[in-house]
Amino acid sequence: MDPELKELLAYLDEVIEDYQRYVFNIGKNGLAASLMLYYRDEVQDLLEELQYEEDLDLTDRWRRVGELDKLLRENQEAAVKEIGHNSFKQYQIVNDPPRSHWWWYLDRVTPAPEADKKFWEFWKH
Repeated sequence: MDPELKELLAYLDEVIEDYQRYVFNIGKNGLAASLMLYYRDEVQDLLEELQYEEDLDLTDRWRRVGELDKLLRENQEAAVKEIGHNSFKQYQIVNDPPRSHWWWYLDRVTPAPEADKKFWEFWKH
């Protein structure tokens, strides 16, 4: 195998590990939670770049990413809450991700948090 390709595969495996760490720790990632979205982007870019390499089977890596994506979708409300509903809107404006990168749009399938009541609105229920 070409040394450059071997290095790229090793990097892909590292990035998948990073993505996995963030997915497994949804709700405990703190201020770094949004990095999960960037790692997922990097995984996608690498998998798409490598898919046309001859004699390279990415099936196990695609399967692993699919399992992590499933976990992310199952915990999307917690992920959106941790990252911040409004932060997603900012990331969408700044990064302009394609619609196929669904992880950037989790806020659109997750209910927005209720706005905090102002102290003078104590009478509202």
